Amino acid sequence: MSMSSQTEFPTEEGMVLRPQIYFFFIPLTAITLLFYSKILYVLWRRRNDYNSIFYKLIQTQALFDITYVLLFMVYDVPQDWPALYPFLIGMNPTIWPQLFYGHVYACCIGQILGVTLNSVSRMLLVCYPGWRAAKTFDELSYPLVMLIHYPFPFAVGFYIFFGQIPSTFEYIPGIGKVTRVTDVGAVQINSDITAAAAVGGAIISSYCYMRVFLVLRTRPFRSWRKEASMYITSFIMFLSLIAMTVYYFFNWFYSFTNVLDAMYAWRTNYHFFSFTMSLLNPWCLILTSLKMRVAVFGKIVSKLRIFTLSTNAEATIEVKRSRKETTTVNPSVI
Repeated sequence: MSMSSQTEFPTEEGMVLRPQIYFFFIPLTAITLLFYSKILYVLWRRRNDYNSIFYKLIQTQALFDITYVLLFMVYDVPQDWPALYPFLIGMNPTIWPQLFYGHVYACCIGQILGVTLNSVSRMLLVCYPGWRAAKTFDELSYPLVMLIHYPFPFAVGFYIFFGQIPSTFEYIPGIGKVTRVTDVGAVQINSDITAAAAVGGAIISSYCYMRVFLVLRTRPFRSWRKEASMYITSFIMFLSLIAMTVYYFFNWFYSFTNVLDAMYAWRTNYHFFSFTMSLLNPWCLILTSLKMRVAVFGKIVSKLRIFTLSTNAEATIEVKRSRKETTTVNPSVI
């Protein structure tokens, strides 16, 4: 007999839902994904202009950011709607619950690694610009950046998918909802791996940005204003990594001490940390760079200078380029 026939699920009136998911995150997510797609298109189309390691890591990171957000809507949002519980329970005979579980950890590891690599690249280029290692790292081809960024996250995801007891969706009376349930031993191993990666990435990134800020404070702003958008975006992503580290530390603590009710309850807060990490990149680039705003929105917002850090010359060139690309030829003139 299926669980849906054994268990009487609560009504929505008897549940504690997460209204911010539906009234804030979902509309924000839809808008952000549109901006993210346009930014990726701009980076690909103008890859000769955006050819630094920073922009290449933005593109490789996008795979984890976008796929996590999309699959989150499939396996997490229905957990707040009793009418969709049969949909989740019906996945149990299939590979999907375990695939979702491996995907979550692969995306998390990929995001942590991406932020850490970005921090290291910023430090090398700011503190040791004359080093051959700094120049080589910044000039890596896109396939090589993928080769550095993707293997470890994918290896973790494959290990979870093929090497662990499959997860299932089950109704948990303690929290009054259907949620993904995984073998305790697997949860502890995965929490150890992710917490270690998050703490290691946070420590490395912290050292990198201490070095970066110590060097930049000795230089006039005009000398690095052109790249200020990259520094701000990288640092904000570093702050989101610190928040992710806090989340996974508590996730590891609850699983290590076998306080499973607290772990399941704490897991419902994951979207605060994961969505922050996944949705920040496009907004940081749009808000801090006039060049990117013009590339994404065209001449409509070419005069909007919110947090503009680009030089006037760069902005003028980008506006002209945008107008040229959107100009049509009148056949009658020819």
